This record gives sequence, C-alpha cells and structure tokens, in this order.
Amino acid sequence: MTSVRTRILLFFTLFAAASLFAVMMSGRSTQIVGDAANSVVFRHLPMVHALGEMEIALQREDNTVYRYLVENRKLWLDECEKQRLAYTRWFTEAQAHATEAIERDKLSQIDDLYVQYDNEVRQILLSRVGSAASLKMLETSEEHLRQIEELVDQIKGIREGMTIVRQEQITDTLRYHGRVAVTFMLVIAAFFFGLAFYLWRFLVHPLSLLLDGIRSFTRGKSDVQIPKIGKDELGELQEAFNEMSRELDVERKRLRNESQSDALTGLFNMRYFRSQLVDEFSRSQRYSRPLTLLMIDVDHFKAYNDRNGHPAGDIVLKEVSRILIRNVRGTDIVARYGGEEFVVLLPETPLDAGTSVAEKVRKAVEEHYFPFAGSKLGERLTVSIGIASYPDSHISSDQDLIEASDKALYGAKRAGRNRVSGSASDAGDIPSPRSARA
Repeated sequence: MTSVRTRILLFFTLFAAASLFAVMMSGRSTQIVGDAANSVVFRHLPMVHALGEMEIALQREDNTVYRYLVENRKLWLDECEKQRLAYTRWFTEAQAHATEAIERDKLSQIDDLYVQYDNEVRQILLSRVGSAASLKMLETSEEHLRQIEELVDQIKGIREGMTIVRQEQITDTLRYHGRVAVTFMLVIAAFFFGLAFYLWRFLVHPLSLLLDGIRSFTRGKSDVQIPKIGKDELGELQEAFNEMSRELDVERKRLRNESQSDALTGLFNMRYFRSQLVDEFSRSQRYSRPLTLLMIDVDHFKAYNDRNGHPAGDIVLKEVSRILIRNVRGTDIVARYGGEEFVVLLPETPLDAGTSVAEKVRKAVEEHYFPFAGSKLGERLTVSIGIASYPDSHISSDQDLIEASDKALYGAKRAGRNRVSGSASDAGDIPSPRSARA
C-alpha cells in the first residue's frame, strides 16, 4: 500500500522546491478538511442518540399506560416505571451534551412538560378506568406528549443547522486551498501540469467524494456509502465513514422498528395500528373505497395460559401471529391489539371478501398444532373473529369501525366461540366486557 506520504516524497524528488510547497499545502488541506469532517460526523451523534432514546422511552411508557388500561395487569405498572427511569437517564444524557443555550432552554421546557405528563399518568393509573376524569386526563397527557415530541424535533433541527454551518466552513476552507493551488499552478503551469493530475487523482477527487458523502449525511440520508477511493489514509477515512454510516442506519432502523412493533410477536403494536387506521379510514372516506377490520381473540387463552404456563402462552401468541401473516396480503396491516387479541386491517376489501379472509384465518388456527395443547381444553385452540366494514350506515369514523368489530367479536363469543361474526346482533347493545374474551 502506497501511502500519501510516500507519494509526496517521490514527487518531491522530481519537482524539488516547487513541489514542496504544493505538498505542504495539500497536506494541510487534507488535515483541515479531515478534522472538520470528523467534527461534523461525530459531534452531534451522542445528542441525537440520546434524543432518540428519550422518544423511544416516552413512546413505550405511553404504550404501557394503554396496555394497563386495556388489561388492568400489574406488570404494565412495573413496565411503566421502568420506562420512566429509562427516560430520566436519557434526558440526563441529553442535558450533558447540550452545548447551546437554546438547547438547554428547550430541554428545560421538555422537563416541565414531562413532569405534568408524568403526574397525569399517575392520576390516570390511580383513577377508575373509563371515568370521565381519567379520559380527560388521558387527552391532556397525550397533548403534553405531543408537545414534548415537537420540542425534541426542534432540538434535532438546531443540531442539523449547526451541522450545515460547519459544512459551509468546510466548503469555504476547501475553496480557499483550491484557489491557492490554482494560483500556484498558473505561475508554473507547464511545470505543474503533472502535479495537477496527481493532486486530482490522489487528493482532490477523494476529498470531493468524502465531502459529497458528508453533505448527504448532514441532509438526513443515513445510509450514505462513499465509493472506494484507495488504500491510503483517505481510503481508511472513507472506510471508517462507511462503517459509521452503516451502523447509524442500522441503529435508526432498529429504533424505528422498536417504536412500531410488539416485542413478543413482532407484529405492529397498537399505537402504530391506530395511526394507520386513521389514515386508511380517511382515505376510504375520501375515495369511497371499502375498508374491513377483523378483531380476533384466542378462545380460552387464560385457561390455557394458567394450565400450561406463560412460556407456552407466548408460543401460542407467536404461532397465531405467523398464521395471520401467512393468510393475509402483504398490504394488509396485522397488529397485536393487547393480550390475546389481534386486529387485521384490510384496505380495498368489502365485507364479503373480508369474511372469506376471516374464515380462512379461523380454519387455519383450528387446524394448527399448538405445543402443550390438550387436557380439558381439547387438542386444539380456536379463535373467535368479529368483522366490520366501511361503508356502513352505522359507521362514520375509525372509532365506530373498532366498536363495530368489537361488538361483532363479542357476538361470536356469545354464540359459542370458534366462529366469525359479522354483526353485533347477538350482543345486543351491551358493551363487550373483557371478561367474556377468555
């Protein structure tokens, strides 16, 4: 491997004193741009990482509150406290990396909002589930959570602005050294014709590739890969940049996936499902297109869980998740709704086609072998499925669609389980209690 220094020494023997000046200029330019590039790439990463982890902890804490309200299980209280501690740790980390007064001010605002949000969450968890007061506090806490997320985005924007300013300084530095080089070559044009090609081939072109990669990186593209530029020090810098870019891209994808996925089954979580339901329902209303929702509950799951243990119950939930994925389209949205309940959102699907899908899922579960199945429950597990579809005279919002499918599921339970119910007629006007979902 021929290093930059070796090339410079070889050129010095050919061009004597004139080339010495060019080499010194080029070496200095490489050092300045390299240092500036390292500063741009690495300076803001700890702060961005801490902010990202803060958001993840907040989202998880909010999700555990919903889980507790749905399932009323103590383990979600413990998980909520765990995420509260995680948020505090990453908030402290972000404060340590805040270098600007405006960043510290916004972090202080975030801290005030989080104190309010945390107090509201504690009151919600202590109040009666479903009361008007708890619902009102839930709305207020969601607004505080949204404000916190906006402030986090503003801090990220400040970091991006700082990076852009630094990038302009790099560009100005590179242009300055370029002008000096051009002036020098004009004085001894013939003598430096070979030098110009040498500098472009081994220094200017690699630096341009590095700078292009840095620009793309600072504009938000996390999977930047700079083409191979050699086996010298610049090549090592290029490889280090590419490795850092790959690791950052993987980390961002991991964080995004964790914020959208259920940890046990790998399906989308309830928060992501809710956001997609709002979007799909709005699109269906706008273009008068059908939209069908399946609400699925594993029959006698609590008894199965008590008899065979929670690990076996977790296996059942994973297996049911795989069955759902195998029996729907790639464009359909499958999510874990909570506990042993799942939802499947079928865009561009009318009620009759959705019923066929539901029956296909029900039959696949009924015919599937589950470990530890047997005993008093028989040798199989089944699911009950409630189905609702838009357009329908009784459905005017995404919440109506959820309630209709929920009532239909309750009707399937009352009718004997292991069936698909497309209406709430069996359930009457009685809300579907969670105790009937065993």
